[in-house]
Order: sequence, then structure tokens, then C-alpha cells
Amino acid sequence: MKTLTELTVVLTIPTITYGFWGINLKLPFQGVPYGSLLVIVISLLISLLVWYWLKKKKSL
Repeated sequence: MKTLTELTVVLTIPTITYGFWGINLKLPFQGVPYGSLLVIVISLLISLLVWYWLKKKKSL
């Protein structure tokens, strides 16, 4: 059950990020040519950091 919880926490980060970008407001990186790619990379990096932190915390 812990694995499912960890997976849910890690996948919630991109879900919130992409949901925020789905609203019709002026957002950061909106005018940048590679803005979507930048948001995806940032979201993946944050997810990987959270995953690493959870794995490190689990081993303590």
C-alpha cells in the first residue's frame, strides 16, 4: 500500500501543473516558444526529486 501512496504523490505534481496550465489565464512561459516543453521538464524534475526524497526517507 505504501508504494501506491508514493506513486500517487509523485503523479499528483504533474497533474496539478498541467491542470493549472489548462485554465485560460496569462501564465508564465506562455509566450516562450518552448514553454510547454519547459513546463514538462520542470514538472518531471520536481516529480523525480519527490520520488528520490520518498525513497531516501523510506530507507532511513
